[in-house]
Amino acid sequence: MERNSIKIEVRPGYGRARLWLGISAVGSIVTLSIASLAINLPDRLQSTAGVTVRAQLLELLVFVIAYSLIQLPFDFLGGYLLPKRFGRSFPRFKQWLPGLGRGVLIHSGVLFFAAVAILLAGRFGGRAGTVAAGFAMALIFLAMRVPLASWVAPLSFPKFRPTSARAGEELPMILADNGDEGFTGGIVGLFRPQLQILPERWQHVLGPANFKVAVARRQSAVNSGSWMRGRMLALLFTLAGLIFAACCLPQSAIGTAGGTIQFSLWFTLWSFAGLLVLPTFSRRGVLETDERSVDEGISAEAIGATIRLLDDLQDGEPVRPGLVETIFHPIPSVENRMEGLRSNGSMGYWDVARTSVYLSLAGIGLLGRAVHCNCGRPGLWVFLPTD
Repeated sequence: MERNSIKIEVRPGYGRARLWLGISAVGSIVTLSIASLAINLPDRLQSTAGVTVRAQLLELLVFVIAYSLIQLPFDFLGGYLLPKRFGRSFPRFKQWLPGLGRGVLIHSGVLFFAAVAILLAGRFGGRAGTVAAGFAMALIFLAMRVPLASWVAPLSFPKFRPTSARAGEELPMILADNGDEGFTGGIVGLFRPQLQILPERWQHVLGPANFKVAVARRQSAVNSGSWMRGRMLALLFTLAGLIFAACCLPQSAIGTAGGTIQFSLWFTLWSFAGLLVLPTFSRRGVLETDERSVDEGISAEAIGATIRLLDDLQDGEPVRPGLVETIFHPIPSVENRMEGLRSNGSMGYWDVARTSVYLSLAGIGLLGRAVHCNCGRPGLWVFLPTD
């Protein structure tokens, strides 16, 4: 380990405990979604609600609040109890609770905004308007990712106006911190990468040399096209989900509160399918970036040291069973990444799985706070952890 890096104490079992929590949270929401659709609960609620726009907006607000209350126990387990039990970095309860409340309030507000937009678009534009509104919100959420992240959880960084980088140039870099040890930042940009946001704590945890490796890997993901492929696949997957959810609605339900709730539940099921399928594409992006970094002159030993230290800030689980990783993890374990650092020629889609989780807000998806990597951690709801 590099002399100037900081040693992170990792207790075994934390990663697996978070995984079971995520399985429980996702499984509960998916089960409730299926059950609600099976008994036509949104239609029953619609029949008791008024037909005025005000009454329907109130019904959507009740739906969003009900979802937040269902998710709340999992947030407590993932954001406070598990980190405390395994000796991870976490704030005191009296500091954590207001932070969670702030995140839940903003996240619920965004969901409600998406629900209202889809309802109104459906009233005036039918099925096509519903899909168009959802996709427009996906683009808005990507364009506003930095301010939205700072609203959900305090994000401190110097004032900086991003500028587009030309092909082949290094992206501008900015350091940020939101108090969560798992915060990884990301590459910001809608269709073109504009800048890298990197955690300020990485400078202290990694040390100068390993920090340069982390920066270079992100740049490599951009130069190889993996970032762009991941971005486009995430948008296409979201668009397909919007079309799927809209097509599952009867014509009479479009533009109503009950129909909008049905739309949310169907899109949530689509997102669940993405949790099972998209991690494979993300893992290929990680391995492709590792391999390209070695080809660009970074030693395998330096990459190994960097990803081990970064793994300690996440699940602290360097070795995983193959089946567990295949189904649940978009980032390969340290062991699998170091086993040759080879992507076997596969084309990578960097960060597509967790970008899709974030974009699920546009379809009123209900799994964004339930996945194991960010359950109960508002600082990771907008910028989910990358490799």
